[in-house]
Amino acid sequence: MKMELDKRMAEAVPILRRLNEAGYEAYFVGGCVRDLLMGRRLSDVDIATSAQPDSVMELFPRCVPTGLRHGTVTVLEEGKAYEITTFREESEYEQHRRPQAVRFIQNLEGDLLRRDFTINAMAMDVNGEIKDPFGGVADMERRILRCVGDPDARLQEDALRMLRGIRFASMFGYSISYSTWKAMLRHRNLLSFIAMERVGSELDKMLSGTLPAAGLTLLGRSGLWRHFKQVPPLNRSICAAEPFGNQPAGTWPAALDLRWAYIWISLMADHEELRKWLLHFNFGKQRVERIAALVHMNAAAVELIDRSAASQTGAVYLDGWIDLLLRFGRQTAMDWIELKIETGEGLLPAMTTEKLSELRRTAEELSVLSPADLAIGGDDVKAVTDKPAGPWIRRLLGELVRACAHGQIPNTKEALLSEAAIRIEKEQT
Repeated sequence: MKMELDKRMAEAVPILRRLNEAGYEAYFVGGCVRDLLMGRRLSDVDIATSAQPDSVMELFPRCVPTGLRHGTVTVLEEGKAYEITTFREESEYEQHRRPQAVRFIQNLEGDLLRRDFTINAMAMDVNGEIKDPFGGVADMERRILRCVGDPDARLQEDALRMLRGIRFASMFGYSISYSTWKAMLRHRNLLSFIAMERVGSELDKMLSGTLPAAGLTLLGRSGLWRHFKQVPPLNRSICAAEPFGNQPAGTWPAALDLRWAYIWISLMADHEELRKWLLHFNFGKQRVERIAALVHMNAAAVELIDRSAASQTGAVYLDGWIDLLLRFGRQTAMDWIELKIETGEGLLPAMTTEKLSELRRTAEELSVLSPADLAIGGDDVKAVTDKPAGPWIRRLLGELVRACAHGQIPNTKEALLSEAAIRIEKEQT
């Protein structure tokens, strides 16, 4: 089978030719070959060769020895970087993740055998000729994800491959072969060896794909999530995600963090426990806070809707929304509105487009949300009383913020100082 090279591959052809002319085999390998056959945009162009790292560095003066232990050299050509890895076999794996040692070999098929799935175990030479010893092309035609060789061996070598399998199947709309699926179920307990940072990276990629709901369904049916080093804090099983069906990504929020929030709201996760769990992924505190705040705010919004329905008055609704803005901040509120608009009826509380527009307008127009927005500061408050400074100043400024936000007093120095004096006097009597 022969394919026309992609532009990015064509740019790398001189590298393969130089290796060939020096007497070595050299091929495009892995994901770039898979994506070319699928008609997908290539991300990275990886090259495998029979040349050992020292020989590669002799042929290419401008290079970086990025992973000599594993046979990888990064070659710099025409302002671009290409990873060139020597054909290799791998020894037994440590902690079901990393090989204890590698041995360089001269055989392409032996190198492809160590890879995870058949669709990632193909190679292509400079002429576009496909090397496919394990049936990756046939599996692509059948839309099946299958481990290379013995699935038990592949998954025991690197337990993260189970999550990668879920990701690939959901991204490409593939089914998982029976033998590979059964091996996943047999060895899913090995995921407890995998660092949560690696798990989080795979989940991010899965949720960024075209069929995130399909990935959630496979994750729920396989039960892999129960064997993470840190188990998710859920009030509902991930199997409950199956009502999402195979909704395409177009029916989901566009932003990745909003997708995370959508899932955990749907699975009724507690925001505090969720925050602790997400921190294990090393996402960064700011990102974790954004996701957890959305989950928390949605629960508060459901309570607000219930109170408004009981009171049968729009005033309670609007006052409650302003309180949510003060509590969670403008950015979280705007994220929540975006989440509601993009998921429609898929996320409670139910709300009309007109009502969401009103809430957005209020969030955009509200000018006082924190003490920094007030026309006075702590020193101004202290000047109207003989009371010694203390926590009462911060508390009083918070009360003034709420009064301004609800339109009870204007945000002017005169009005705020007058109100502050009244409240201080009330406290003292």
